[in-house]
This record gives sequence, structure tokens and C-alpha cells, in this order.
Amino acid sequence: MPGYTDKSRKYLRLADEQAYRAEVALSSRSKSVYLQLAKQYRERAEQLDDPAQWRVRPLPLVKSKSAIQHRT
Repeated sequence: MPGYTDKSRKYLRLADEQAYRAEVALSSRSKSVYLQLAKQYRERAEQLDDPAQWRVRPLPLVKSKSAIQHRT
């Protein structure tokens, strides 16, 4: 849940500012840019509060069939 750390609160505050800017924006392009920024700030806040959820997990190594056929 976002909001546990000072850094995440900062990003949530920035997200709120961008959402407000989107509300008062006159053009649809500006609105979409501000909403995208707000979304990115919220995601960053979530990453700071729960880094294990966002950690990259290595994929298992899968051998291709062609690599197996060349060995035999």
C-alpha cells in the first residue's frame, strides 16, 4: 500500500498535482500527458513501498529445439 515512506508520499503528492493539472487542462493532449505522469508517479510510489513485488525475477533458461538437435 503506497504511503508508508516519505519518498512515496512525495511521489503521491506529485501524482495528485498532475491529476489536478489534467482536470484544468484545456487541450486533450495536455490532459493525457498529465494523466500519464500521474500514473507513473503512483507506480513509483508503489515500487518504493514494496520493492520485492517489483523486483525483476530471472526467467528459467529454456533450450531451443535447434540447439538440442545440433548437439546430437
